[in-house]
Amino acid sequence: MWELRVSPEFEGDYKKLCSRNAGFKRAVDAKVDQILENPMPYKPRRAPLQGVRRVHVGGSFVLLFEPKSELGAVRLLRLAHHDEAYGV
Repeated sequence: MWELRVSPEFEGDYKKLCSRNAGFKRAVDAKVDQILENPMPYKPRRAPLQGVRRVHVGGSFVLLFEPKSELGAVRLLRLAHHDEAYGV
């Protein structure tokens, strides 16, 4: 299992989107657990987001994360609507 690291941007996104929606919070938490098991099968992004991977959560929302295999860690970067997520 990989170590979890969280960016300040993700923390803010998570609090904002999950505070009033328990179903969405469960979906995000389940997806994070899957990512920590094995982050490599998820779709990698191209430049300028090289090294970042993404997965859709709850339809229109995207979770961006960065696996660091040399550290055995996954850093969660953003949780946002698809239209806003790629402004990292």
